[in-house]
Amino acid sequence: MVKVADFLALLIVAGGFLYMGTRWGRSPRAFRAMIIVAACYFVAGAIVGISLMRPIVTKWSPLAAVVVPAPAVAPSLKPETLAPSLKPETLVQTLKNEDLPPSESAPLPVMHYDPASAVRPDPKVTPGDVFADAKADDVCAPGWAREHRNVSEADRERVYSEYPDSARTCLCTGSGYGRCCEVDHLIPLELGGSNDIKNLWPQPDMPKPGAGEKDSLENVLHGLVCNGTLTLTDAQHCIASDWVKCWETYVVPRYGAEWASANRKGW
Repeated sequence: MVKVADFLALLIVAGGFLYMGTRWGRSPRAFRAMIIVAACYFVAGAIVGISLMRPIVTKWSPLAAVVVPAPAVAPSLKPETLAPSLKPETLVQTLKNEDLPPSESAPLPVMHYDPASAVRPDPKVTPGDVFADAKADDVCAPGWAREHRNVSEADRERVYSEYPDSARTCLCTGSGYGRCCEVDHLIPLELGGSNDIKNLWPQPDMPKPGAGEKDSLENVLHGLVCNGTLTLTDAQHCIASDWVKCWETYVVPRYGAEWASANRKGW
């Protein structure tokens, strides 16, 4: 389809030729006619050039390339959407016990346990022992347990020799050494327990509750001591006197009564 500019240019060129032909017929030396024809060509060429360049200029123009987004509409924020709704006492408890398992996001452990079948240390052999000068501030300091851990291989062998019946529960001796039980601090280092042989015993993983459950108890008691809920002395006594009962007191309630009734044998 012929554009208007192109048609106009052709019309000017045709008019120039017509004028030149008329003038040339009257006077072969009509230089004025040649000048007019040249002017017509120039104007026609300018019109065609502008017509051809317009799409290119429009495509590459910086102003055409800038896309101005429409102003975003800010969402309406209600006060209750800015933070979760927490009761004051719940918020305080969350801040104080922020490192205590289990959290709402952590899955509940799947296991069946029987407190009566859980393995406890012999109180005559392993009554428990602590660092006499350890205070709550000390055990709550980062790195305390790591810096004070010092149990040699000879001590481990001695622990197993003092519990010859450990093979009955987890094969802690012989071919089963170290596979299903561990030399455990009855009172953990993180609660001021010492490395003395009186505080060490071979604890099996099974039956439940076992070594893993005692580890959970140790973490919970450590958190309670460090947030001031429980004294260090009470925590030490709780785990040394009967760690299974202590675990039922401080850990099981965190899983809820429904979990306990579904997992505890002989409830």
